[in-house]
Amino acid sequence: MTAPVYEKLTETLSLRGGGLPAIKCPEFYAVIEELFTPEEAEIGARMPLSPIAAEALASEIAGDPQNVKKLLETMADKGLVCTHEIGGVRHYTLMGFIPGTFETQFMKGEVNEHTKKLAHLFRDYYIAMAGLKEGIALALPAYPFARVITVEQEIPTGVEVYPYDKASDYIANSDCITVGICACRHFGELLGQPCDKPKETCMFFGPMARYFGERGFSRFISKEEALEILDRAEKAGLVHCSTNSSEHIDFICNCCICHCGILQSIKSAALPSSGANSGFIMVVDEDECMGCGDCIDQCPMEAISMQNDVVTRDADRCIGCGLCISVCPTSALIMEPREQRPIPPQNPTELNMAMMASMPKDEAMPGEEEEK
Repeated sequence: MTAPVYEKLTETLSLRGGGLPAIKCPEFYAVIEELFTPEEAEIGARMPLSPIAAEALASEIAGDPQNVKKLLETMADKGLVCTHEIGGVRHYTLMGFIPGTFETQFMKGEVNEHTKKLAHLFRDYYIAMAGLKEGIALALPAYPFARVITVEQEIPTGVEVYPYDKASDYIANSDCITVGICACRHFGELLGQPCDKPKETCMFFGPMARYFGERGFSRFISKEEALEILDRAEKAGLVHCSTNSSEHIDFICNCCICHCGILQSIKSAALPSSGANSGFIMVVDEDECMGCGDCIDQCPMEAISMQNDVVTRDADRCIGCGLCISVCPTSALIMEPREQRPIPPQNPTELNMAMMASMPKDEAMPGEEEEK
């Protein structure tokens, strides 16, 4: 029987939103019981949404400040909470589930009994979630957590490109950048499902990058190396995904369709273009198309097909990643702004508010029935 502290921790994690919800079920409890000791779960369950100093948290929960700080530091080393400085004082924030805790468990690229066990526990939870199709629909927000960023070299000169459309701007304006192993592809390897795409491709920015770098989850890199990684990812056919916010992003993940849960969920949707699109869409110049079909093989959403020796695009499936542009030998494909292109929320706080507001109302969440 699951201890009440883990049930409370699940409730706290569910408030943090993200790409996959924390739902009360045996499979989820098995994951967090492997990750959190009972003492760590007690601390995590009582952490607020906003960053908090160890002394302030100790005061709120009537705990010993030294013990609380020691527990928080251990949790930070384990990737369960992240840290950053505010006014010269270290503050702690409980990680979300996905993205967040999942990535920190696999982005070091470690292969040992603990990571293998965790990989299987996470897989069991994904399988359980897939079996709760109706429950998943009730639990997921309608507002997209992630978005695609198109490398601006693929956008024609003269087309207005906003700062939040430019991956290079995020790199140029960041004071700290790190890169780590793709957690999704390493997760796949631990389950015996390897990928031939590059693995060290997930980049982090700002306070998140500093935390990951200092704790050994990723390594510090220069802006020049960050641009090189972006270029290598593009050539490897990886999709640039990030947080659906505009003024600041924490990460750019370079994703493959074979392992990325976000891309897979978008692809399986009835209208993939309504998910994590970039604000751009591919257009075909039929006079220039030679019908080679390279773009068809490159498209992760299967949005391109061949008709009468000329490629055609399914607007409902195109997410505007631009990978088709990068392999077209005749420049027959171009990117154009979408009509009514979405404008991302300014920051993660506004994004989380938009996601929570889009949650279905007056419906029982999965896992609630057994508690009544």
